[in-house]
Amino acid sequence: MEPTVGRARGLAPVLVAAAVLLGGLTLLGDPLAAVFDRGTAASRGASGGEDDGFPGTAVLGGLLVFGLCQRHALLGADPFRAADAVTLLRTTLLGLFVAVLIRLLLAEATSSEPLMLAWPAVALAAAILLLDGGDGAVARACGGGTTAGRRYDDVADAVVLFVLAAAAGGLLVWWAVLAGAVKPLFVLGGRLRPRWRGPLRPSGRRRVLGTAPGALLLTAVAPLPWEQWMGRLCGAEAALPMDPAVGRLVAAGLAVLLVAVSFGRDIADLERRAVGPGSG
Repeated sequence: MEPTVGRARGLAPVLVAAAVLLGGLTLLGDPLAAVFDRGTAASRGASGGEDDGFPGTAVLGGLLVFGLCQRHALLGADPFRAADAVTLLRTTLLGLFVAVLIRLLLAEATSSEPLMLAWPAVALAAAILLLDGGDGAVARACGGGTTAGRRYDDVADAVVLFVLAAAAGGLLVWWAVLAGAVKPLFVLGGRLRPRWRGPLRPSGRRRVLGTAPGALLLTAVAPLPWEQWMGRLCGAEAALPMDPAVGRLVAAGLAVLLVAVSFGRDIADLERRAVGPGSG
């Protein structure tokens, strides 16, 4: 217990500094908002004008999501290492992305145009996804990770996916949120089904299926040339041209499917091991 308390006390100033930095960036208001809103309804004044900056709801939402990621950063007796610092950076950027997303959703509520992120917001989300591999590389370079660090990273991964799923759910179609809801439901199921609490075996398949959904969800809400792509797919002579939104829906649907398949296989494996030899 004492090492955990010592870790929390030593790390608290770092987390406070990151939260202050995040709050300061969002409170900059107009300049930062203008960068991430470029080309969206927010930049055209749908939220009440071009000089709105980040509303208080967006600032608080970003800080709340940042805070939710930090629980496992404070737990455990292991020291805070360089790989954990990468995860901390990723969760700070995630808080900024949430503020950008909330501002956009508030603005787009009055817009009849297709709901998509601006390219700077897509770049921010892409950086968050890429940093997921960065903490593992840093951990290996520094002699391996820690139990607390792995838990911290797992929580960050789950929150990142949930935020991207919420972005697709808010900007595209509600059921895209299911891609981010599967992990919390799995954890909740473990409280009711002890078998699901067992350790998951290392799996390259899980690594791929854990990375692809986030990229697919980001693709679904990015301002990609869906209309041109769908036109080429259907052909110029198509009697019924396909709606460009179909491509975005397919990307979101694949993300939900991959997450469901990944957790479904993990659950099946846990169940098989629980009823194996010697389990009674």
